Amino acid sequence: MDTTIRDIKITELGESKYIRPFSIVFNQNGIRRKWDCIKAHDSVSILLYHKDKDAFLFVKQFRPSLWYHETGGDTSKIDENTGFSYEFCAGLCDKEGLEPEKVAIEEVLEETGYAVPSVNYITSSFTGLGFSANRQSVFYAIIDESMKKGQGGGVDDECIELVFIARKDIYEFLYDESKPKGAGALFGLLWFMSNVAPKL
Repeated sequence: MDTTIRDIKITELGESKYIRPFSIVFNQNGIRRKWDCIKAHDSVSILLYHKDKDAFLFVKQFRPSLWYHETGGDTSKIDENTGFSYEFCAGLCDKEGLEPEKVAIEEVLEETGYAVPSVNYITSSFTGLGFSANRQSVFYAIIDESMKKGQGGGVDDECIELVFIARKDIYEFLYDESKPKGAGALFGLLWFMSNVAPKL
């Protein structure tokens, strides 16, 4: 898979099927205030532990907003590492009537190629509290090679690379700031190592 980023440019946001910007005006402590917000879909993320490999499975992908943060929008700064994040398998809850658990199972198959019969709920939290406050439900599943049914990598034009991190190296990975990851992944891994790993 060629994940090379080319011909990058920054444009104004037009119509979007994923987010809707709006403002909220309110009174607080006698002061009239205005807050800019974004309506966004809730989401799921799934921590995957491969028991045969004794490793965690992450998806590595290009995130334009991460690239922008890392480069300040300098379009001359493009390389194989800038803008790439290490994440749990994840997806948006954008299908009407589909429960988060079902979304999680679908995402695992699409992104990683592993068919899990079920996922285990950990907790949910809110992301982007300053502008979107959308809920993310966090799950985990234990996988093995008997569950491998496809190549993964996402659907349509997604470019997702699968990366295994050995359990023995996970704390080093957690604190390695050269491999960008979200706070949810940090929490999920620490929770798993404290609550599930001792029973394996």
